[in-house]
Amino acid sequence: MKVAFFIDKSQTVQSVLGLIRECRSRGYQCDVFSTCKRESLSNIPKIGLRLDDINWMTFRNREEVRKAVINNHNDYRFLIGINLFNKIWSEIYEISGQSNVYAVEYCWNEIYNSRNDYSGSSTLFANSEWSKNTVQTLTGHTKIQSLGSPWFEIINDFKSLNIKEDLDIVTFMAPHNSFVSNYSGFLDYVKIFLAELRSFCDRNKYALILKSRQKYSYPYHKFTNFDGYVYDDNIVSHLRLYTSSKCVFNFCSSAINELTFLQVPYVCLFSDMHAALHKNREQLFRAMDPINKQYYSGPIFDGVHCDTILKKSTDDESEFRLRMQSELNRVLGLINRDDRDWQSFQEKYFSKNYEGASSRIVDFIEKECPEIK
Repeated sequence: MKVAFFIDKSQTVQSVLGLIRECRSRGYQCDVFSTCKRESLSNIPKIGLRLDDINWMTFRNREEVRKAVINNHNDYRFLIGINLFNKIWSEIYEISGQSNVYAVEYCWNEIYNSRNDYSGSSTLFANSEWSKNTVQTLTGHTKIQSLGSPWFEIINDFKSLNIKEDLDIVTFMAPHNSFVSNYSGFLDYVKIFLAELRSFCDRNKYALILKSRQKYSYPYHKFTNFDGYVYDDNIVSHLRLYTSSKCVFNFCSSAINELTFLQVPYVCLFSDMHAALHKNREQLFRAMDPINKQYYSGPIFDGVHCDTILKKSTDDESEFRLRMQSELNRVLGLINRDDRDWQSFQEKYFSKNYEGASSRIVDFIEKECPEIK
């Protein structure tokens, strides 16, 4: 009996990896349609799944993935994909008329891509009750289940392996291109901040590592003297970096999901600027609003598990540097906390029931999809 998964770049593999493992344990042949190369999975840790057990098919782009899935969908008991509301997949989710096609929530893409003209009937498996309710509100789509997150499940499995670098690391995540395009002079803020962060790391004997993405347009690696770089061309390298970090600085990245389940403290930079992004794109701005309210403002910044520093300012450079120095000293206090309760933090803001999520999802699907005779 065969099942299929359709994803795209390497970062999306995490969303379905636990489900592939669960399906293999039940004796299914697992075919994966993807744009990422098999080699990007070469260092998957020992999580109960062997690469040789997966029929991995790589295509040049998502259009080719879409066509291949549509041409072969009758071969499978069920199919699981990502990005339910992304129109690149609409021919699979909306036009094909198949009742055996499902979607899992990848990151917050179902919120980012939300639209009220979705006409398909595929069930979406949400990462949390909060995201389920948010997606329902934004889209009106009601076929959404919250059975736990296979994404959080696989991240927790990675954490349990305790794979770390032999260094005390602080990670700086490069900002999304949208910050630069929306705010004049933003890169000047970044350069000043990185100079101060470099000094902070030197004083406290931390290695400073840049985490960036190939699609980012700006040479952040030249903005200061980083001790190393990690990019997004492998599904595990960034998780290993995060797990090894004393703290991760980010510009309100969805990576806070991974950091929370890897139990790594983090600092969000310029959260006020993030909240005002995309004001000229009404639908996206509306979708981002609940994320900003839940994750990038208010009580989640408890100074124990995470915090936020720096705001858009009219300070001159010397005043801005002084303010950064003061706020970085506060970050040192966050790093040195020994009273974190990650389980309570996860349950309050993210998900309570990620353990066993993949098994519950496959159970649900099997009840709906009869075996192919």
